[in-house]
Amino acid sequence: MKRREFIKSGLVLTVAAGATGPKAFGEVLAPAEDNVNQVEMERFIKELDISMDRISHSGGEHIRNLISQSSDESEEKIFRANLRSLMLVGSFGDLPIKGQVHPWMQKRMMHSAAEVEFSVNNSFSMLKNVSDESKEDVRSALTEDPALGRRILDTLDLEAQSIGVPSARRRQMKAMGRRIMRRLRHSPEMFIDEYVHKSEKLLLASNSDEALEKLFRMQVGEARYASCLKEAESAALQWENLNIPDVTVGYGLILDEQENDEEPKEISQPRPIRGLRLLGIGLITTAVGLLLLAVVPGVFWPGVILGITIGPFLILLALIIIIVSALIRVIKK
Repeated sequence: MKRREFIKSGLVLTVAAGATGPKAFGEVLAPAEDNVNQVEMERFIKELDISMDRISHSGGEHIRNLISQSSDESEEKIFRANLRSLMLVGSFGDLPIKGQVHPWMQKRMMHSAAEVEFSVNNSFSMLKNVSDESKEDVRSALTEDPALGRRILDTLDLEAQSIGVPSARRRQMKAMGRRIMRRLRHSPEMFIDEYVHKSEKLLLASNSDEALEKLFRMQVGEARYASCLKEAESAALQWENLNIPDVTVGYGLILDEQENDEEPKEISQPRPIRGLRLLGIGLITTAVGLLLLAVVPGVFWPGVILGITIGPFLILLALIIIIVSALIRVIKK
Protein backbone atom coordinates (compact mmCIF):
# COMPACT_ATOMS: atom_id res chain seq x y z
CA MET A 1 0.00 0.00 0.00
CA LYS A 2 1.33 3.44 -0.88
CA ARG A 3 2.15 5.84 1.95
CA ARG A 4 -0.72 8.24 1.22
CA GLU A 5 -3.29 5.43 0.86
CA PHE A 6 -2.14 3.83 4.10
CA ILE A 7 -2.36 7.06 6.07
CA LYS A 8 -5.81 7.86 4.68
CA SER A 9 -7.02 4.39 5.68
CA GLY A 10 -5.74 5.10 9.18
CA LEU A 11 -7.84 8.24 9.28
CA VAL A 12 -10.98 6.27 8.41
CA LEU A 13 -10.34 4.00 11.39
CA THR A 14 -9.80 7.01 13.60
CA VAL A 15 -13.08 8.65 12.57
CA ALA A 16 -14.92 5.37 13.04
CA ALA A 17 -13.43 4.99 16.51
CA GLY A 18 -14.59 8.51 17.31
CA ALA A 19 -18.14 7.48 16.48
CA THR A 20 -18.21 4.12 18.25
CA GLY A 21 -15.48 4.28 20.90
CA PRO A 22 -15.39 6.10 24.24
CA LYS A 23 -17.41 9.29 23.91
CA ALA A 24 -16.55 12.68 25.29
CA PHE A 25 -18.26 13.20 28.62
CA GLY A 26 -18.41 16.96 28.29
CA GLU A 27 -15.84 19.71 28.54
CA VAL A 28 -13.92 20.15 31.79
CA LEU A 29 -14.68 23.85 32.16
CA ALA A 30 -12.88 25.91 34.76
CA PRO A 31 -14.99 28.38 36.76
CA ALA A 32 -14.75 31.73 35.02
CA GLU A 33 -15.47 34.16 37.84
CA ASP A 34 -12.55 35.46 39.88
CA ASN A 35 -14.40 34.92 43.16
CA VAL A 36 -14.87 31.17 42.66
CA ASN A 37 -16.58 29.35 45.54
CA GLN A 38 -16.17 25.93 47.14
CA VAL A 39 -19.13 24.36 45.31
CA GLU A 40 -17.72 25.39 41.93
CA MET A 41 -14.30 24.03 42.82
CA GLU A 42 -15.78 20.72 43.99
CA ARG A 43 -17.51 20.30 40.63
CA PHE A 44 -14.41 21.25 38.68
CA ILE A 45 -12.06 18.99 40.65
CA LYS A 46 -14.44 16.04 40.27
CA GLU A 47 -14.57 16.52 36.48
CA LEU A 48 -10.81 16.94 36.27
CA ASP A 49 -10.16 13.76 38.28
CA ILE A 50 -12.51 11.81 35.98
CA SER A 51 -10.72 13.13 32.91
CA MET A 52 -7.24 12.40 34.27
CA ASP A 53 -8.29 8.87 35.25
CA ARG A 54 -9.88 8.29 31.87
CA ILE A 55 -6.59 9.09 30.13
CA SER A 56 -4.92 6.42 32.31
CA HIS A 57 -7.17 3.74 30.82
CA SER A 58 -8.06 4.88 27.31
CA GLY A 59 -5.86 7.86 26.47
CA GLY A 60 -4.22 7.58 23.05
CA GLU A 61 -6.92 5.36 21.49
CA HIS A 62 -7.52 7.67 18.53
CA ILE A 63 -3.77 7.96 17.98
CA ARG A 64 -3.42 4.16 17.98
CA ASN A 65 -6.22 3.87 15.42
CA LEU A 66 -4.50 6.40 13.17
CA ILE A 67 -1.22 4.50 13.11
CA SER A 68 -3.08 1.18 12.73
CA GLN A 69 -0.88 -0.73 15.14
CA SER A 70 -0.28 -1.29 18.81
CA SER A 71 2.19 1.23 20.16
CA ASP A 72 5.09 -0.05 22.21
CA GLU A 73 4.99 0.42 25.98
CA SER A 74 7.25 3.47 26.02
CA GLU A 75 5.16 5.24 23.37
CA GLU A 76 1.98 4.43 25.28
CA LYS A 77 3.43 5.98 28.41
CA ILE A 78 4.54 9.08 26.53
CA PHE A 79 1.14 9.45 24.80
CA ARG A 80 -0.73 9.30 28.09
CA ALA A 81 1.71 11.31 30.18
CA ASN A 82 1.83 14.05 27.54
CA LEU A 83 -1.96 14.18 27.21
CA ARG A 84 -2.39 14.32 30.97
CA SER A 85 0.29 16.97 31.44
CA LEU A 86 -1.35 19.20 28.84
CA MET A 87 -4.79 18.54 30.36
CA LEU A 88 -3.74 19.21 33.94
CA VAL A 89 -1.59 22.26 33.37
CA GLY A 90 -4.03 23.74 30.85
CA SER A 91 -6.91 23.28 33.31
CA PHE A 92 -4.85 24.88 36.05
CA GLY A 93 -4.01 27.82 33.81
CA ASP A 94 -7.70 28.27 32.92
CA LEU A 95 -8.62 28.79 36.58
CA PRO A 96 -8.74 32.23 38.16
CA ILE A 97 -6.01 32.73 40.74
CA LYS A 98 -8.37 31.92 43.60
CA GLY A 99 -9.11 28.57 41.94
CA GLN A 100 -5.44 27.84 41.36
CA VAL A 101 -4.58 28.19 45.04
CA HIS A 102 -7.51 26.05 46.24
CA PRO A 103 -6.01 23.32 48.46
CA TRP A 104 -7.49 20.48 46.39
CA MET A 105 -6.06 21.93 43.16
CA GLN A 106 -2.67 22.49 44.79
CA LYS A 107 -2.66 18.89 45.98
CA ARG A 108 -3.27 17.61 42.45
CA MET A 109 -0.51 19.73 40.98
CA MET A 110 1.98 18.44 43.55
CA HIS A 111 0.67 14.88 43.12
CA SER A 112 1.31 15.09 39.36
CA ALA A 113 4.59 17.02 39.49
CA ALA A 114 6.73 13.93 38.86
CA GLU A 115 4.54 12.88 35.93
CA VAL A 116 4.77 16.32 34.34
CA GLU A 117 8.53 16.17 34.85
CA PHE A 118 8.55 12.78 33.13
CA SER A 119 6.53 14.17 30.22
CA VAL A 120 8.73 17.23 29.74
CA ASN A 121 12.00 15.31 30.11
CA ASN A 122 10.97 12.59 27.67
CA SER A 123 9.71 15.10 25.11
CA PHE A 124 12.97 17.03 25.33
CA SER A 125 15.15 13.91 25.24
CA MET A 126 13.26 12.45 22.28
CA LEU A 127 13.58 15.65 20.24
CA LYS A 128 17.24 16.04 21.15
CA ASN A 129 17.99 12.54 19.86
CA VAL A 130 15.99 12.49 16.62
CA SER A 131 18.40 11.37 13.90
CA ASP A 132 19.00 13.35 10.72
CA GLU A 133 17.52 10.44 8.74
CA SER A 134 14.34 10.50 10.85
CA LYS A 135 14.02 14.26 10.41
CA GLU A 136 14.22 13.84 6.64
CA ASP A 137 11.65 11.01 6.78
CA VAL A 138 9.26 13.29 8.67
CA ARG A 139 9.72 16.07 6.13
CA SER A 140 9.13 13.67 3.22
CA ALA A 141 6.00 12.18 4.78
CA LEU A 142 4.46 15.61 5.35
CA THR A 143 5.36 16.97 1.90
CA GLU A 144 4.34 13.85 -0.07
CA ASP A 145 0.87 14.07 1.45
CA PRO A 146 0.08 17.76 2.12
CA ALA A 147 -3.10 16.82 4.00
CA LEU A 148 -1.32 14.50 6.45
CA GLY A 149 -0.60 17.27 8.94
CA ARG A 150 -4.26 18.26 9.09
CA ARG A 151 -5.34 14.66 9.60
CA ILE A 152 -2.89 14.21 12.48
CA LEU A 153 -4.16 17.40 14.10
CA ASP A 154 -7.75 16.22 13.62
CA THR A 155 -6.82 12.99 15.40
CA LEU A 156 -5.24 14.88 18.29
CA ASP A 157 -8.37 17.04 18.43
CA LEU A 158 -10.53 13.90 18.70
CA GLU A 159 -8.26 12.70 21.49
CA ALA A 160 -8.55 16.02 23.31
CA GLN A 161 -12.32 16.12 22.84
CA SER A 162 -12.73 12.60 24.22
CA ILE A 163 -11.06 13.57 27.50
CA GLY A 164 -12.93 16.83 27.99
CA VAL A 165 -10.46 19.49 26.82
CA PRO A 166 -12.46 22.72 26.37
CA SER A 167 -13.16 23.70 22.75
CA ALA A 168 -11.36 27.06 23.09
CA ARG A 169 -8.14 25.36 24.20
CA ARG A 170 -8.51 22.73 21.48
CA ARG A 171 -8.63 25.53 18.89
CA GLN A 172 -5.49 27.01 20.40
CA MET A 173 -3.80 23.60 20.30
CA LYS A 174 -4.67 23.27 16.60
CA ALA A 175 -3.16 26.70 15.92
CA MET A 176 0.05 25.55 17.63
CA GLY A 177 -0.09 22.32 15.63
CA ARG A 178 -0.49 24.10 12.29
CA ARG A 179 2.57 26.18 13.05
CA ILE A 180 4.52 23.01 13.90
CA MET A 181 3.45 21.30 10.66
CA ARG A 182 4.52 24.27 8.53
CA ARG A 183 7.98 24.30 10.09
CA LEU A 184 8.39 20.52 9.82
CA ARG A 185 7.53 20.58 6.11
CA HIS A 186 10.09 23.30 5.50
CA SER A 187 13.07 22.16 7.59
CA PRO A 188 12.57 19.74 10.50
CA GLU A 189 16.29 19.76 11.27
CA MET A 190 16.42 23.52 11.71
CA PHE A 191 13.08 23.62 13.56
CA ILE A 192 13.78 20.80 16.02
CA ASP A 193 17.30 22.05 16.72
CA GLU A 194 15.91 25.54 17.35
CA TYR A 195 13.43 24.30 19.95
CA VAL A 196 15.92 21.98 21.59
CA HIS A 197 18.19 25.00 22.03
CA LYS A 198 15.34 27.16 23.37
CA SER A 199 14.30 24.38 25.74
CA GLU A 200 17.85 23.97 27.05
CA LYS A 201 17.97 27.67 27.90
CA LEU A 202 14.57 27.63 29.59
CA LEU A 203 15.36 24.40 31.45
CA LEU A 204 18.37 26.14 32.92
CA ALA A 205 16.18 29.04 34.01
CA SER A 206 13.56 26.66 35.39
CA ASN A 207 16.07 25.08 37.78
CA SER A 208 15.10 27.81 40.24
CA ASP A 209 11.94 29.71 41.03
CA GLU A 210 14.00 32.89 41.31
CA ALA A 211 15.11 32.63 37.66
CA LEU A 212 11.57 31.83 36.51
CA GLU A 213 10.20 34.72 38.57
CA LYS A 214 12.64 37.07 36.84
CA LEU A 215 11.47 35.79 33.45
CA PHE A 216 7.81 36.38 34.28
CA ARG A 217 8.51 39.84 35.70
CA MET A 218 10.17 40.76 32.40
CA GLN A 219 7.30 39.34 30.33
CA VAL A 220 4.27 40.75 32.19
CA GLY A 221 5.67 43.72 34.07
CA GLU A 222 6.31 44.40 37.74
CA ALA A 223 2.86 45.81 38.50
CA ARG A 224 0.89 42.87 37.11
CA TYR A 225 3.22 40.33 38.66
CA ALA A 226 2.95 41.92 42.11
CA SER A 227 -0.85 42.09 41.75
CA CYS A 228 -1.02 38.35 40.97
CA LEU A 229 1.06 37.45 44.03
CA LYS A 230 -1.05 39.66 46.31
CA GLU A 231 -4.25 38.13 44.97
CA ALA A 232 -2.88 34.60 45.44
CA GLU A 233 -1.94 35.22 49.05
CA SER A 234 -5.33 36.75 49.87
CA ALA A 235 -7.20 33.86 48.19
CA ALA A 236 -5.10 31.21 49.95
CA LEU A 237 -5.94 32.77 53.32
CA GLN A 238 -9.65 32.75 52.43
CA TRP A 239 -9.56 29.03 51.67
CA GLU A 240 -7.59 28.34 54.84
CA ASN A 241 -10.22 30.10 56.95
CA LEU A 242 -12.91 27.79 55.55
CA ASN A 243 -11.15 24.72 57.01
CA ILE A 244 -11.77 22.70 53.85
CA PRO A 245 -11.38 18.95 54.49
CA ASP A 246 -8.72 16.98 52.63
CA VAL A 247 -9.80 14.72 49.75
CA THR A 248 -8.02 11.88 47.96
CA VAL A 249 -6.74 12.54 44.45
CA GLY A 250 -9.01 10.60 42.10
CA TYR A 251 -6.37 9.31 39.70
CA GLY A 252 -3.10 7.40 39.84
CA LEU A 253 0.16 8.21 38.08
CA ILE A 254 1.43 6.81 34.79
CA LEU A 255 4.87 5.97 36.11
CA ASP A 256 6.94 2.91 36.86
CA GLU A 257 7.44 2.17 40.53
CA GLN A 258 11.04 3.32 40.40
CA GLU A 259 9.91 6.62 38.89
CA ASN A 260 7.14 7.27 41.37
CA ASP A 261 7.18 7.94 45.10
CA GLU A 262 4.86 5.61 46.98
CA GLU A 263 3.68 8.43 49.23
CA PRO A 264 3.38 11.91 47.70
CA LYS A 265 5.21 14.49 49.74
CA GLU A 266 3.33 17.30 51.41
CA ILE A 267 3.43 20.72 49.83
CA SER A 268 6.00 21.84 52.42
CA GLN A 269 8.33 19.24 50.87
CA PRO A 270 7.74 19.80 47.16
CA ARG A 271 8.46 17.10 44.62
CA PRO A 272 10.58 17.98 41.59
CA ILE A 273 8.73 20.76 39.78
CA ARG A 274 11.10 21.73 36.97
CA GLY A 275 8.59 20.33 34.47
CA LEU A 276 5.84 22.50 35.95
CA ARG A 277 8.11 25.52 35.76
CA LEU A 278 8.77 24.89 32.07
CA LEU A 279 4.99 24.82 31.59
CA GLY A 280 4.67 28.27 33.14
CA ILE A 281 3.92 27.44 36.77
CA GLY A 282 6.05 28.76 39.61
CA LEU A 283 6.33 28.10 43.33
CA ILE A 284 5.67 31.15 45.48
CA THR A 285 5.86 31.78 49.22
CA THR A 286 2.80 33.26 50.93
CA ALA A 287 1.50 33.65 54.48
CA VAL A 288 0.13 30.09 54.26
CA GLY A 289 3.31 28.54 52.88
CA LEU A 290 4.41 27.41 49.42
CA LEU A 291 1.92 27.59 46.56
CA LEU A 292 2.03 26.81 42.86
CA LEU A 293 0.78 29.63 40.66
CA ALA A 294 0.43 30.31 36.94
CA VAL A 295 1.50 33.90 37.30
CA VAL A 296 0.17 34.92 33.91
CA PRO A 297 -3.50 33.87 34.26
CA GLY A 298 -5.64 33.79 31.14
CA VAL A 299 -2.75 33.60 28.65
CA PHE A 300 -1.48 30.05 29.18
CA TRP A 301 -1.89 28.75 25.61
CA PRO A 302 -1.44 32.06 23.76
CA GLY A 303 1.57 32.60 25.99
CA VAL A 304 3.27 29.70 24.23
CA ILE A 305 3.17 31.63 20.98
CA LEU A 306 4.14 34.88 22.71
CA GLY A 307 7.24 33.28 24.20
CA ILE A 308 6.27 33.27 27.88
CA THR A 309 6.92 29.53 28.00
CA ILE A 310 7.51 26.79 25.43
CA GLY A 311 6.64 23.71 27.48
CA PRO A 312 3.26 22.91 25.83
CA PHE A 313 4.76 23.57 22.40
CA LEU A 314 7.62 21.17 23.21
CA ILE A 315 5.21 18.41 24.30
CA LEU A 316 2.95 18.83 21.25
CA LEU A 317 5.94 18.81 18.88
CA ALA A 318 7.19 15.57 20.46
CA LEU A 319 3.73 13.97 20.11
CA ILE A 320 3.55 14.88 16.43
CA ILE A 321 7.04 13.53 15.72
CA ILE A 322 6.17 10.25 17.49
CA ILE A 323 2.97 9.86 15.43
CA VAL A 324 4.59 10.61 12.07
CA SER A 325 7.53 8.32 12.89
CA ALA A 326 5.15 5.51 13.87
CA LEU A 327 3.30 5.86 10.55
CA ILE A 328 6.61 5.71 8.69
CA ARG A 329 7.70 2.55 10.58
CA VAL A 330 4.50 0.74 9.59
CA ILE A 331 4.88 1.75 5.94
CA LYS A 332 8.49 0.49 5.83
CA LYS A 333 7.61 -2.96 7.19
